Amino acid sequence: MSFTAPESYNYPVSVDELTRRAHAQHKELLSANVKLTTPPISRLQLVSIQPTGSKDTRITGAVVTYCLTVDPADCNTWGAIHGGCVFTLCNAVGKIATAVVACGAKNIVSTDLTTNYLAGVRVGATVTIEIECLRATKSIAFLRGCIKDSNGNTCYICVQNISFQL
Repeated sequence: MSFTAPESYNYPVSVDELTRRAHAQHKELLSANVKLTTPPISRLQLVSIQPTGSKDTRITGAVVTYCLTVDPADCNTWGAIHGGCVFTLCNAVGKIATAVVACGAKNIVSTDLTTNYLAGVRVGATVTIEIECLRATKSIAFLRGCIKDSNGNTCYICVQNISFQL
């Protein structure tokens, strides 16, 4: 899925480069999760990358948005998306958002991830995972995000810290 930058886009890094960073990190996450039978990460579709700040020649913040259609394998016995799946989605998209902002980041690891479960999402629904990298230093990124159902209702929220090496 492709997207275009808003008309007001005036950042030092091209949309193509931000997209390349997102796809590279997504590919790395997929290769690291080969043991999962039906990983939700493999079904993530990039919707948009919206830079939120810049300094000199680098991006200092960005909102990364993915979508996913909920499969039965993602759900608990009550037919709602499983808490572990929610955690995995927030973790994966958070790592991608960090890679988009911190160019050249490697060994990206979540050091803290808090999720709040507000409402369930059923099988077949398409959810939107939106994670904002608020700030990235030389070794840690601070993020917040949410997962919304197909009606735009916030169902899950997360706050995350990610450690990485440049």
